[in-house]
Amino acid sequence: MKECREFIWTQAYEIGHQKIDNEHKKLFELANDILHLDGNQDKIKLAIKELIKYTKFHFFNEENYMKSVEYDKIHEHQQMHKNIVDLLNELIDDLDYLPQQEISRQLNIFVNQYIVQHILIEDKKVHHFRRNRDELKDMFEWKDVYKINHNLIDTEHIHLFEIAFKALENCDSQDIKSHVRNIIIELYDYMKIHFEHEENFMKEIGYIDFDEHKMIHENIIIQINDFIKQISTLSLEEFERKLIEYIDIWLVNHIVYEDRKIACFMKKNQK
Repeated sequence: MKECREFIWTQAYEIGHQKIDNEHKKLFELANDILHLDGNQDKIKLAIKELIKYTKFHFFNEENYMKSVEYDKIHEHQQMHKNIVDLLNELIDDLDYLPQQEISRQLNIFVNQYIVQHILIEDKKVHHFRRNRDELKDMFEWKDVYKINHNLIDTEHIHLFEIAFKALENCDSQDIKSHVRNIIIELYDYMKIHFEHEENFMKEIGYIDFDEHKMIHENIIIQINDFIKQISTLSLEEFERKLIEYIDIWLVNHIVYEDRKIACFMKKNQK
């Protein structure tokens, strides 16, 4: 079977800062260039060095941006940046000792985990730091491009969006956290049902990244369950930020990124 190993930039990945978003898009392009090389180690080394150079340039700009908005987790974010550059340098050192198949596997893991996921999760948190529920609600809507072209899965995705949107709506009640908690519990219960259906579908089509995807599902369930338990202890500001994070990162980005891989796999493996 053919594998689907392409990282496609979409508007859903934007953090709302044009310069940073353009640089993220460029990182996607550089990552794809590496993944599509023909196996020549010299070419791969040059491509990774170019990626390191641009990554450092981008991290410098991004950290200045975080300083300008007084992002409260900048030090943790800077350490992540350092770790990513260190790992890229280690990858170059390992190229001479790894077989070609392992090089391809390591590159794919690195790009997915330390570039794409960093943008979709950690950099998105910077975006959320500057947004409130009303602003996210204006951007939050189902788009046909999110479809994986499976009626049941797409219908359930749409319903997940509908439930999540209710959590972003203004509540007439003074007890906003209680109102949202009930909706998040509804989302949690429906998500477990949906994940079971989606996992059965992935098994049916022999989806190559099934185990990884299932682990992501399990992590999302744990994250949402933890959020439900924490709601009563959070300040309103903390609550709003975490609500936005959970909906945007664990729902929207999961569908846009991880579930779209299923659609890509299906398309690549059509007979």
